[in-house]
Amino acid sequence: MKSRARFCLFVGILGLFASGALAARVLYAFEGDPTAFVAFGRDASELTEYGEQQLGRPVVERADLGHDGKFYFALANDPWLTDPDTHASVLDRPRYRAQRILYPVIASLGGLLDPARVVWGLLIVNVIAMGLGTWAVATLAADMGGSPLWGLAYVLNVGFVSEQNIDGAGVVAAAAVFAAIVMVRRGRLGLGIALLAAGALAREAMLVGAAGTALWLWRKGRPRDATWALLVPVGAVTVWAAYVRFRLGFGGDVSEIQEIGWPLVGVARAFELWLDDPVDFAVGVSILALLILFTRRAFGSKELIGWGFLGFVPLALLFSRQVWASYFDISRAVAPLITAFLLLVFIRSEPDRALEIHRSGDT
Repeated sequence: MKSRARFCLFVGILGLFASGALAARVLYAFEGDPTAFVAFGRDASELTEYGEQQLGRPVVERADLGHDGKFYFALANDPWLTDPDTHASVLDRPRYRAQRILYPVIASLGGLLDPARVVWGLLIVNVIAMGLGTWAVATLAADMGGSPLWGLAYVLNVGFVSEQNIDGAGVVAAAAVFAAIVMVRRGRLGLGIALLAAGALAREAMLVGAAGTALWLWRKGRPRDATWALLVPVGAVTVWAAYVRFRLGFGGDVSEIQEIGWPLVGVARAFELWLDDPVDFAVGVSILALLILFTRRAFGSKELIGWGFLGFVPLALLFSRQVWASYFDISRAVAPLITAFLLLVFIRSEPDRALEIHRSGDT
């Protein structure tokens, strides 16, 4: 119904304003300096010096090494890797970082913006993506038979809030996949597959969304659609990976993958660190419980949102200690799972409702 679509749009706008208010609060604290989100680190002197050189002024520095935003800033200054000696050379793991290219491409308008505008572009894109993600989850919740207000489970997700605060790519990646699930449920497969590919180009872990969607379609008796849902995102990521290695060379790939290891080894090693921090301990144990509960719920549901994000469960078990050690990092890594779980638990699913409405033209 049109009134329901307007309600979903309203919730998306709420998400946009909430995200904007959060950004404004941080900007106010740092006298309007957007480099507060880029998260340059005091102990990452090469990247901090790079940022100051590109911007021609001092930047806001965070404790220790800072966070991911500084890498996306460097990528956004040269998203097509045409001058790697100037920009990609400051990345700690250039091939790994450059794989997540969609966010810096959008934030820099394909490399057209100068560094002073790029720092604003990174922030603005994430604020808009928060609104889009909120709208997508609101629409999905409504299509499942629940209230669109559940869309706020996106903008209020601590993992996504943390991503926005460090100019991370997770907000854009997850928004694309949630929107893809909406489109696939509504029978708009082409657009859904394109969004799955976009999500994977923003964060390669989102390939689990493509795999889950393909499995859901296969279980629905649509093997051809399932094949396209998997091959297009995988193909997009593969083609870009080949281009990255063409521009940067093929060396050092194995050592650049630090977030993945043997199953449960990262959890076991992180557990020792959790014992020294009650917050990390509480969050770590809660995430482990979430993995179990989500698996049980997804297997017992016919909903695409369950199958679409189910791949995050085995992926999380492969995360290294580096990811599991801190509540800040693990909550960002599994943020899509948290929002998806809330919808699975609190909404009485109507799996075929959205497709039927779409076909009848009632939307």
